[in-house]
Amino acid sequence: MSKKNKLTVTGAAKPTARAMMPTAGELLTDLQAAEYFSVEPRTIRLWRTKGLPFIRLTRKVVRFRKADLDEFAARRRVAIVN
Repeated sequence: MSKKNKLTVTGAAKPTARAMMPTAGELLTDLQAAEYFSVEPRTIRLWRTKGLPFIRLTRKVVRFRKADLDEFAARRRVAIVN
């Protein structure tokens, strides 16, 4: 019988959610998009009706490009004028 060697890493830090975020060209789920904006997933669904770009893969499955999320946020940036 052969035993499988298990590789254990001690002292390794767990990756943060932000570190695991996809790059600009990768697709995000609605949960990842919500986490990216620090909002609830229902807010992402609402924003889709207000113009948040998304990619429909199937009737029920949608994805978001990070670059589209950044552009959506930039269009809504408000400058404060004193």
